[in-house]
Amino acid sequence: MKYKINFLKENNKDILIKLVEVHQNAFKKFGFRSWNYKDILDLFNNGSYIFYYTSNNKILGFIIANFSLDFNEIITIAVDNIYQNRNVGKALLMYVVNYPTLSGNLYLEVAVNNYQALNFYRKFSFKTISERKNYYLICCGKNKGKRVDALVMKYVL
Repeated sequence: MKYKINFLKENNKDILIKLVEVHQNAFKKFGFRSWNYKDILDLFNNGSYIFYYTSNNKILGFIIANFSLDFNEIITIAVDNIYQNRNVGKALLMYVVNYPTLSGNLYLEVAVNNYQALNFYRKFSFKTISERKNYYLICCGKNKGKRVDALVMKYVL
């Protein structure tokens, strides 16, 4: 699949709306609060790096990350559910890991019940360093009101 990874350099409402749709498709099975336009716009306005993966002019996935001198983190990787397991997430993660301004370690949080993501990160040598109890709130579905633990993972560059 021929693709391109783009860096969102300026506020583009159409792209941000598409990122919301991708995020909702990627995570709806977990019942967590869906991200909305304002959530992603706030991350963009606060200096987060947003990279999105396109193929045939369609956004299939994206990654949001924060880079600083002393701490680097992935806020989210989202791949539209029909394009998961097709190397979209891998391409996005490798793009960030090799990004020129990134140095030091890279951290992320992932729900303990997101087995697909956990296996993905472990394949790329992310190591679990701690656990956050009751971190994610389930907002819809049969488990509404319950909480899910998160694992904090670290990748050493």
